Amino acid sequence: MVPLSLIKTGDRVQVQHICGSGYLANTLGQLGVCVGAEIEVMQKASESVIIKIKDSRYALGAGAASMVLVHPVVGK
Repeated sequence: MVPLSLIKTGDRVQVQHICGSGYLANTLGQLGVCVGAEIEVMQKASESVIIKIKDSRYALGAGAASMVLVHPVVGK
């Protein structure tokens, strides 16, 4: 597992774990970032990661992206 913040643009990953709890975990869950969700990294900037979940796009700050642990999706 690696943090979402280290994934390259264009890669598809599956969420394995979200570090921490409370407000951040709740907010990510409301966006659809939960264990088992498939995410595509659309763009990376110095301080944020733009992700795509289903038909929606969201920008996560570097801190939030580093708390989402993912595993590459193979074969898609």
